[in-house]
Amino acid sequence: SALNCVMAQRLIRLICPKCKREGYVDAELLELSGLDPQRYAGQKWYEGAGCEHCHGTGYRGRAAITEFLDLSPAIRQMIIERRPLPELQQAALSEGLVTLRQSALAKVLNGETTLKEINRVTFID
Repeated sequence: SALNCVMAQRLIRLICPKCKREGYVDAELLELSGLDPQRYAGQKWYEGAGCEHCHGTGYRGRAAITEFLDLSPAIRQMIIERRPLPELQQAALSEGLVTLRQSALAKVLNGETTLKEINRVTFID
């Protein structure tokens, strides 16, 4: 009854701004990432080539991805009743929960990080 919210966070590496370039993501990586290759066919992808600024890694700096669950009365009641996790997850998603994976994917689509990086730090939905 004292719990108001739950927050999960991870740090992801950001593409180095000095050597950022347009990259290529094949259908196999999209499928391994849980994404539909047809839906993302026209998407621009970015990567870091590696430079002195990033010590050849292609990444420079980090950013947080977050998942924030605000406990509504309905979800609070489900927790008290010890409902199964899939039911809780479905209820949270229907109330607007943005998962870690969704937060990370938004950063990929904005050209801030790579699919390989988010696959490293998040579970595929």
